[in-house]
Amino acid sequence: MRARLIGAALATVLLAAIGYGLLERAPQPVAAPQPAAGPAVPVPVSVIRHGTEFTLAGDVADPAAKRELLDAVLTSSDDVTVVDRLGVVPGAVSVDFSGAAPVFEAAAGIGDFTFEITGDTVTLGGTAAKADEAAAVQAAAEDAWARAHIVNELVTSSQRGEKSTKNN
Repeated sequence: MRARLIGAALATVLLAAIGYGLLERAPQPVAAPQPAAGPAVPVPVSVIRHGTEFTLAGDVADPAAKRELLDAVLTSSDDVTVVDRLGVVPGAVSVDFSGAAPVFEAAAGIGDFTFEITGDTVTLGGTAAKADEAAAVQAAAEDAWARAHIVNELVTSSQRGEKSTKNN
């Protein structure tokens, strides 16, 4: 009886050793190659204002850039609500928002102000009450992003509330 037990134990150990040896020799699956990282494509960052509510959307490179844009919007006028849909994506191409506050301060009176940055193009939109107000927003944007292409799609409304001129 003892011999059978020892034989069974030896057979079990022998089979386990053979199985372990085969497992080590088996070809290991190769992971699928990762696609090469191409040049980063700029994702638009937009700010849309409806009355006292600002909606921020897009991707920024780091939390500091997100904070700069949020601070610029929050300090632009009193009693604003911010809907933050900004994503932080390391490696995302985004511009420097440290000088953006004067743009939003100049646009404080424009209730439907829109702002979008795609690559090196900054697009301003909305309806200003006066041409001076639209010009001040454009000047602030040109100061904030001197190397960017500024597209001014701000329009001015006449006394009757009709859209009358377009500043380019």
